[in-house]
Amino acid sequence: MVNGIVLPIKKVFSLVDSQITVEMKDEPRRLQGRLVAVDEHLNIHMDQTSEYINDRKGRNLGTVVIRGNNILTIAPMI
Repeated sequence: MVNGIVLPIKKVFSLVDSQITVEMKDEPRRLQGRLVAVDEHLNIHMDQTSEYINDRKGRNLGTVVIRGNNILTIAPMI
């Protein structure tokens, strides 16, 4: 049943133009915002981005670009 498998990169591409939460490696920080673009290395471009540290809202960052190897998780916001 190989046809039922969705590759992680395809799942992230399907999240473009939606609100996501990104957890960073080795940091207590999460970023929430709208996913604008993603490439094959999972580098992501977000806008309307806010920073959360230990579940407390921090700064409004606006537009950010995050290198894929610094990302722990990417999840859609519910």
